[in-house]
Amino acid sequence: MMSFCVAALCGGFAACTDDYDLDDPGNYPSWLGNSIFDELKNPNQNVLTGTFNNYVKLIEDLGYAETLAKTGSKTVFPANDEAFARFFSNNSWGVSRYEDLTEAQKKLLLYNSMLDNAILVELLSNVSDGKTSVASGIAMKHQTGANVIDSVSYFYGATDLPKNNKYWDWYNSHGINLVMDGTRPMMVHFTAEQMTANDISTTGANSDFAIITGEEYNDSAATAYIFRDRIIRPDVTCQNGYIHQMQDVIVPPGNMAELLRTNPTTTIFSRMLERFSAPYYSLSVTNNYNDWAVANGKTTIDSIFQKRYLSSYSQGGTLRDDPNGTTLSTDYVLPYDPGWNAYYTQGTNSNLSDVAAMFVPSDEAMKKYFLPGGEGAFLINRFGSFSNDEEHLMQNIDSIPQDIVCAFVSMLMKSSFIAAVPSKFDNVPDDSNDPMGLTIDEISKTEDGKYDVKIANNGVIYILNTVHAPNKYVAVSAPALLNKDMRVMNWGIFNKTNRDQNYGLGLNFYAYLLAMDANYGLFIPNDAAFDKYYIDPISLATQPRVLHYFYNSSKSPYIFCSARNFNPTTGEISNDSTILTNSQFPVTQFIDILNTHTVVLEDGEEMGANKYYKTKNGGTIYFDKANSTVMGGAQMDNGVAPSRILQVDNQKNGKSYTLDHVIEMPQNSVYKVLSGTQQFSDFFDLCNDDRADSIREFAGISTKTIEGTKISPMTRFYTFRTGVTGYYGLDFNVNYFSSYNYTVYAPDNSAMEIARQKGLPTWDDLYAIFKQHVDSEDGDPAKIQAQAEVLAKVEAINDFIRYHFQNNSVYVDNTVGSGEYMTAASDTLGIAYKVNVVGGGNKFTVIDGSNQSVEVNGNGKLINKMTRDYVFAKSAQDARNLTTNSISTSSFAVVHEIDKPLCKNADGRYDGMWASAKAKKGLVEHRNLFLQRQKEMYRK
Repeated sequence: MMSFCVAALCGGFAACTDDYDLDDPGNYPSWLGNSIFDELKNPNQNVLTGTFNNYVKLIEDLGYAETLAKTGSKTVFPANDEAFARFFSNNSWGVSRYEDLTEAQKKLLLYNSMLDNAILVELLSNVSDGKTSVASGIAMKHQTGANVIDSVSYFYGATDLPKNNKYWDWYNSHGINLVMDGTRPMMVHFTAEQMTANDISTTGANSDFAIITGEEYNDSAATAYIFRDRIIRPDVTCQNGYIHQMQDVIVPPGNMAELLRTNPTTTIFSRMLERFSAPYYSLSVTNNYNDWAVANGKTTIDSIFQKRYLSSYSQGGTLRDDPNGTTLSTDYVLPYDPGWNAYYTQGTNSNLSDVAAMFVPSDEAMKKYFLPGGEGAFLINRFGSFSNDEEHLMQNIDSIPQDIVCAFVSMLMKSSFIAAVPSKFDNVPDDSNDPMGLTIDEISKTEDGKYDVKIANNGVIYILNTVHAPNKYVAVSAPALLNKDMRVMNWGIFNKTNRDQNYGLGLNFYAYLLAMDANYGLFIPNDAAFDKYYIDPISLATQPRVLHYFYNSSKSPYIFCSARNFNPTTGEISNDSTILTNSQFPVTQFIDILNTHTVVLEDGEEMGANKYYKTKNGGTIYFDKANSTVMGGAQMDNGVAPSRILQVDNQKNGKSYTLDHVIEMPQNSVYKVLSGTQQFSDFFDLCNDDRADSIREFAGISTKTIEGTKISPMTRFYTFRTGVTGYYGLDFNVNYFSSYNYTVYAPDNSAMEIARQKGLPTWDDLYAIFKQHVDSEDGDPAKIQAQAEVLAKVEAINDFIRYHFQNNSVYVDNTVGSGEYMTAASDTLGIAYKVNVVGGGNKFTVIDGSNQSVEVNGNGKLINKMTRDYVFAKSAQDARNLTTNSISTSSFAVVHEIDKPLCKNADGRYDGMWASAKAKKGLVEHRNLFLQRQKEMYRK
């Protein structure tokens, strides 16, 4: 029969049917050469190069000579004897000469280098619609002439069968007749047409083609590549098909699963992959084999199985039913069957148009990942049965639960090779559908310096020098997800319930912690840490209580909280407890715990270089790497036990620290620190004089609230306030604070004396003027002048106080956040006055508006005092609110003692508004402008 039609030669069709009977020489067209077999026996050196004796022997030994001499529509991809010599000198089969080949190996070499239709190289990528239309640039593979029954093998014992897999246990001792897949192997090819049509780059040493095949593409030669083997003499026309001479012998690579199993550098990943394999009896393979066996006088086989992989996409659809008939959930099956020879990407216009892709870590990468210090070491620590060392690595990985292994393996399996070529690495998604972050530098290289890329008959495998794991198992939250003794924190991290529902945090903290471009320090108290209680900040102003969050997996809602009375002085906790449920469950306190235990670091930064680190909610914790402890303000100053670090896990987006105690943030407000510290008594008195309101009213500062607000012009002059609806604190909160973090430079009493010497007025000075003129008639020139002087001095005191309150917490530490910072003081336009901070090495200097340098250090001074001004929804002084109160917000501040006062004025003095006679003359006008601005505030 004729093997092709003229239309095919003209480029119209990918393959054609037999039109000529080669048994009748009279039917031969004049332009045809010899048959394929005859051409290989006596090669025309004008179209072929070398001799093909080894390939001819394959044909003859397998009884295929007559077929290739007479029957049409074949395409063969032979290699010459020189290529066979190279093959025999170096191959994975261990054969060194033709005579060493088994019959099965001969079949693999011959039939996997043959197609059952006649195709020109330029038409390899063509796909026909089965009627009259042909599309080019689509196909990248074709079915070979290999038969499934050619690969039947007998396996016995645990050496060649999958480990740690219950489906294979019985066959370890009984043996099994097996094929690696029940579909015919495919030949993968790379053609110019297909690569151009699919944006696969071919130019340069780092082109997609060069990285995948190991050599640069030569677009001047009309050729193609079979796997990674180049066709060196294409389109040799014969009477019954085509010969495309190969550069090297085509050695069938097998499917992706089999290639990984036999590759010496991917044994660890392969072992994980094999946990999803299972033997399935194949009636069709058994019958086909036995038909062949009977016809050829061979022994029949009772049962032949095919090795398949539990997956959502396999031959015939999904394969979620295991050999025992149990239907598995999608968490326990792979996205597709990596052993499926005929795999094709779903949603494409042809089952020949694409193959799969896998990004497989090398054994060295896997060791680095799982062994101590690696990002996956916590999985071994959590699930491993032996010590975490290289000797026991395989057994420890075997102990990781199947669903975790499934997620790990599945993320590295991509459905489309075309969408996963190196030039498209930026778009290859991870399990969160964000970019995986792949780079070509992550592809391992072979000894010859080429990228280690394997081309299987159903996909392309990139061997990586690093591990890309599912985000949920490499994020800092992973230990909480996987450890059974972290159920309380895991509940909080994964809580997605809205705040308007009982037990709802309204955070979706898990998604926040999945940011792979972030660098976190996440502190995770274990469940036993919550058993040591957490002091409820809402209770501190009335009846202090501790909270006990605990988890009960057998009772809804699973998370619970009890409250017990607590004596802060003795540390005694009552035996009686109250369970807080539904609306009484302390939600905002737990939100505060999550934020307190999360530190956001700079890129590449590691905790330990400094002692003080800012948390997500703006607070600060003290981190003592040397002693493996971490503390909040309550642990520093209020006798609460420090949190010991029990375990450190290196994760992809930071480090996770297991704690034995919840970090407790400051219980002291700025007011409490300033009022309770003797060396700050003068500064505190300046901030909080009982006579101040009367004096300020005398100066003309209004107490009338501005319409639509709860504030008046007088409000701006308060340092502390409380009792205002929506602004309830533990005692008195700093008036300038607004849910942020701050620094308070507290002048000690000696510094305050210096300030007075530089013209800073006192409330005694102002009170004396007030007493002298308060009862005078309005309009009295002397009273007006006195009011103007008092206003100027009130403003000076206010500016002085505010100038010592700075935005951003700056701690004395090894590294200091140097820079320019705004203070709470501002000019009449509302523009903040600033200070400059420079330093490090456990001290820093503040440079004020007068260019004065004030050093902040621990030489006998109080520094790094942590404070927190809470804002509660209801009054914390009313015990009746305890079970219904909540944390609305808070501000954190660090207090430093300074021995010289700061000054915003360039001359370094505070009395510029009245010190000279000329200045005094302008006071009345200054007051008039103030009153005018104040009046305008009520008009807005």
